[in-house]
Amino acid sequence: MKLKKKHAVLILSAAVLSFIVYTFAFFTGSDVVTNRFSGENHPEEEKEVDIVVTEKFDPPPEKNDYPFQKTVQIKNTGNTDCYIRVRLEFSSSEIRDISQVSNDDDKDRDEAYINAADFPFSTLPEGWEYKALDGFYYYTQPVPPGQYTTALIKWVRTIFPDDRSIDTDEYDILVYSEAVAADDINGERMTYEDAWK
Repeated sequence: MKLKKKHAVLILSAAVLSFIVYTFAFFTGSDVVTNRFSGENHPEEEKEVDIVVTEKFDPPPEKNDYPFQKTVQIKNTGNTDCYIRVRLEFSSSEIRDISQVSNDDDKDRDEAYINAADFPFSTLPEGWEYKALDGFYYYTQPVPPGQYTTALIKWVRTIFPDDRSIDTDEYDILVYSEAVAADDINGERMTYEDAWK
């Protein structure tokens, strides 16, 4: 009989314990969230503005007055449309004053050459404008990812004076460029002037 009492107590204890667990589960809350993933769910890609100066540069092997190629373009290597500006400078004003630049396809067309000092104020290649206030050439159209600006210059020639008053074997033409996103933080397209404010 003692054995039956033990079994009865154990069964009663198990029933009470099951009731308590069920009651506790009933009064506690739960929530289920289903996250469904498909090929159409893409995280927002962060916009990256990045550019590189690309140029075809073929300097003469020795100092002479013949034109040499220096085709200056800027490539958008980022992942968003951007506006680009460029500063183009000679390493010395003496060299700049005896140099000429051209954007013509024909390097031998003399009338296409403009004195380098006057180039900013000349009729610039399509898409380019010069701002004397800051010394930058601005590309007025947004450049899509993977695309280039039109060439700012294509040819350079430096005519050294016969009297050897300017005599140097080396000089540099410096190309510095910057870029800014073409769309504002709301995704609205800006003009190039507004983008650089």
